[in-house]
Amino acid sequence: MNETDRYYPRSDVSFREMLRTLVTKNKPKFTVFVETPSKPFNSWTFPKVCELYGLSDDPNPSIDVYPVFHCGSVDLRSEESKAVVKHLMAEIKLRQDVTPLDKAYEATKTIYSYCYLASGVSFYKDNFKLIPEKLIEGRNGQGNLDYAVECRSSGRVLGVIEVKKDDFMKGFAQASVQMESTLSRKRKADEIDNERDIGRVFGIVTDASEWYFMECSLDDEGKPTFKLSEPVTVVYKDENLQVKVEKVLGHIVWLLEEAQKLVKASQSGVKRVRSTGDLAIKSN
Repeated sequence: MNETDRYYPRSDVSFREMLRTLVTKNKPKFTVFVETPSKPFNSWTFPKVCELYGLSDDPNPSIDVYPVFHCGSVDLRSEESKAVVKHLMAEIKLRQDVTPLDKAYEATKTIYSYCYLASGVSFYKDNFKLIPEKLIEGRNGQGNLDYAVECRSSGRVLGVIEVKKDDFMKGFAQASVQMESTLSRKRKADEIDNERDIGRVFGIVTDASEWYFMECSLDDEGKPTFKLSEPVTVVYKDENLQVKVEKVLGHIVWLLEEAQKLVKASQSGVKRVRSTGDLAIKSN
């Protein structure tokens, strides 16, 4: 280590390790630069996000850079679930009658998407809330999420939702940076000391017809990894509309179940829950 050495720790763990190294090598003088992110989430492109996270150096990458996320699904045959599904179908039918889904307008897609999200959160309304235009700031970007699923007890964001008009590649890029930003936020000292951080967050990218589900997790060095599901397609003029609606809702409720597990683990002092790749689930 010499006077020209520079270090760029990407997590609290690596930052503390750097400080220990400086102390043990008797380096009483050093300078810490704290960068404040200023790049809006919507300015990120898919190639730039792939470059940022080391997913691909291809100037025109495909979504194959993401490992497949096997998003689970909850059985919705209980009486409570049937009541929620019935209400959701009524909400969708009302919107079809008064505001037909026009793929030219993102605002229309947003009001359709909200029905699914609110229905899913209603299963866990005592634990989570759905917040539109939630402001998030992270080391690689900042801006307002279309929707955020937030834990009522801790204020942590455990799910980010990006509604797109048509450009899904940009949607994946934005959601990736948004998810990483929620995980890399500055944590309180007691969270760091007890390692009660939540190292996983979920994302949804949709235009109300195509639904993609994502996962972002951090390793011990704070490096993010991402997964992306296969799409679920809802055709609103299809006679089997309810089947697809239930499929989307089942995935959303499963994500909330997983989020609740993360909250319970963090509150009990259990170390970070690993990727869902190691869990036995009902998958697509």
